Amino acid sequence: MKKIITNTLILAIAVGFAACNKSKINSKRFMKAGEWKVTELSVDGTNEDELPHWHVEDCDIYKESCEAHWENEEGGEAHFVWQYRDKGKTYEISYQKEEDSGGHSHSHDHATEEAEAQAYNFSGVYEVVSAKKKSMEFKSTSTLGFSGQTVVIKIEKM
Repeated sequence: MKKIITNTLILAIAVGFAACNKSKINSKRFMKAGEWKVTELSVDGTNEDELPHWHVEDCDIYKESCEAHWENEEGGEAHFVWQYRDKGKTYEISYQKEEDSGGHSHSHDHATEEAEAQAYNFSGVYEVVSAKKKSMEFKSTSTLGFSGQTVVIKIEKM
């Protein structure tokens, strides 16, 4: 009887540990420094004409905000922070406006303005549809720029 209780307890701890670590597992996959190509950035089934790529910086999800760069083909760049929550079922993107010490925006060119607008509009809370080692898919109806519309983001490791 003691052996059955011990085995059951070990199994329960292992299952609990695996369930609690989904946020950490997904974040570790994504937090490794590197490039992710956005293969779909759609609103109600219509894909954006210009698809960015994301440059993700290394971070420790328990000690700091995880940052990434939203970059377009013209050289425009915007900054955002990201995080996984709810045991890896929820993913959040939050655009971060770059300002100098005087409170002025750093946005000086058209390409950067486009990247900033996209990063802002697609900021929001997403459901994690799939999270694989080299591809991920997120879905939301609560983004800043498209509230109530279905937004899909698909990314692939470059």
